[in-house]
Amino acid sequence: MAEEDEDSEFNTKEVSTLSRLVAGAVAGTTACVACYPLDLVRTRLTTQLEGQESYRGITDAFAKITRHEGFGGLYSGLGPTLMVAVPNFSISWAVYGSLKEYALEDDLFYNLRKVDSSGEPKLGFILTVLCGACSGTLSTLVTFPFDTVRRRMQIQGQHLAPEDRMTGLQMIRQFLKNDGVRGFYRGLRPEVLKVIPMVTTMFTTYEWLKEKLMT
Repeated sequence: MAEEDEDSEFNTKEVSTLSRLVAGAVAGTTACVACYPLDLVRTRLTTQLEGQESYRGITDAFAKITRHEGFGGLYSGLGPTLMVAVPNFSISWAVYGSLKEYALEDDLFYNLRKVDSSGEPKLGFILTVLCGACSGTLSTLVTFPFDTVRRRMQIQGQHLAPEDRMTGLQMIRQFLKNDGVRGFYRGLRPEVLKVIPMVTTMFTTYEWLKEKLMT
């Protein structure tokens, strides 16, 4: 009986917003560091000018980058990327978790909630999509300026000599000087249109798998 009470207490224990932020940050950092070289190569390949291709494919890109820029070249622009990924994951999971708690408790969403096999309320598809869309949009608004700098830093490694490349701070100053704050948000609309279905799919899959694994 005591063991059952402990299990029940563990399952119903609320997760704090800080815990969600930390968990999201750790997950984002790990995923970013592990996958960054692939992201860099993808960016280099998709931004090549026609007739001036530097790489013939993924393998050739990896080989040439490490040969001409060293192993560290595969992580060129990692700093700004972490400044995007870490808060992005943190905000997404923290906001989603907080919105989920609110949606499960407030009577405003009573008709949209569903009930699981144990009789406990759950979000259901519509609420999961709404919470996911809100969390994805907010995280994108916060991190998009850093993502703009990140992409520019990845591209400059392909077209500029090492001595001509700007640091992240220099690039931020150039943006502010030439375009103001608005320059950091150029391309925001298509990014949000991409992020919303991506994030809502992620959270919908997460909720579905969690329910299946716990039954």
